[in-house]
Amino acid sequence: MKIRRYIGKDTHEALLKVKMDLGNDAVILNTRKIRQKGLLKIFSKPLVEVLASVDDNYGASAKRTAYESRGRNERGYDSPGNNNLHYNESPKSKLDEKEEKIHLLENKIIGIEETLNKIYEQIQHPTNKLSAAANDTNGQSQSKVLDLFYNNLVKNEVDMEIVKQLIGVVRGKIKENVSVNETASILYNLISEMIGKPSAIKLRDDGKPTVIMLVGPTGVGKTTTLAKIAANYSLNQNKNVGLITADTYRIAAVEQLKTYAEILGMPLKVIYSVNEIQEAINEYSDKDLILIDTAGRSYKNKDHFDELKTLVKATRADEIFLVLSTTTGMRNCREILEHYSFLENYKLIFTKLDESTSFGLILNSRRLTNRDLSFVTTGQSVPDDIELANVDMITKNLLGSIS
Repeated sequence: MKIRRYIGKDTHEALLKVKMDLGNDAVILNTRKIRQKGLLKIFSKPLVEVLASVDDNYGASAKRTAYESRGRNERGYDSPGNNNLHYNESPKSKLDEKEEKIHLLENKIIGIEETLNKIYEQIQHPTNKLSAAANDTNGQSQSKVLDLFYNNLVKNEVDMEIVKQLIGVVRGKIKENVSVNETASILYNLISEMIGKPSAIKLRDDGKPTVIMLVGPTGVGKTTTLAKIAANYSLNQNKNVGLITADTYRIAAVEQLKTYAEILGMPLKVIYSVNEIQEAINEYSDKDLILIDTAGRSYKNKDHFDELKTLVKATRADEIFLVLSTTTGMRNCREILEHYSFLENYKLIFTKLDESTSFGLILNSRRLTNRDLSFVTTGQSVPDDIELANVDMITKNLLGSIS
């Protein structure tokens, strides 16, 4: 296995270097920010360092595949003189990659549409309508304070119904000549209460292993999140952890988890059908914690989604975590939550907080599902960039600046 280090001015540039040098089969082992050396560069923007690996035979196999493909005709057969048949490499993997790209593009388009709709709504219904009923100077002062927070919540992509409800409750509680700090305090308490207290994994106390399953759409970072949880419970809480992956649609996902398992010294079982899940769980009877990774399933593909439902039912996990990315557009997120409502009970994990400009999706999802918030991730580093959701930080981010 080749392990190489790449440095870029941001994550995108560093990953681009990885892809250009090692190709799409590269496994990301670690990412971190580093300071530039030298007295004059102390205050400059930190660089991003990515540690990546690839199989030793990557270059040779890539050249061989390219060479062999020249002799094939458009039907997929070798040229005359070679009787061997060749099939397209990993059709499921390529289909999954295309599906993930489509998913990301949909998120971007939906995000643009939502931004345009909010701008249109603000033009049609300016925020000073919140204070339309106020006729005196004190009333106008009160409305200006509310307008500040109204605008901040909208900018943070909080659902308009939630924004109106929050402002309405605050309006009923505050008095004339209210200060910004008093209004902020009331809003802070309301939003914190909506988000609720985060919930971690509840380990069994009967001597049996606690079985945890991670589910969610493609591209949200389930595999990396599972590795972070595994590392945290193994290294920081001294728990005996076993890993299972049912994500056999993406070869890269299996290899990535294998790499993490080797580094952390944990056993990993790969299952290829629903019938194997209980046997794999039973083989881990000596573990404290069993973590199960699943393939990203698009709710638009009924057959794939039905497979996930069958797997969830057969696993009988103690807890299920639905993993969502904070970079997902709210309209798309609503559809995801609606289709995952078949889960009887689950907790919410939010990823990519470091890539998101607003946390409105967290509050919106909590309100729509009424499910407990659990972990959040803030980067690619294993096991560092994961923690229980910080309600204080999320709330302050949603309230934003009042300057």
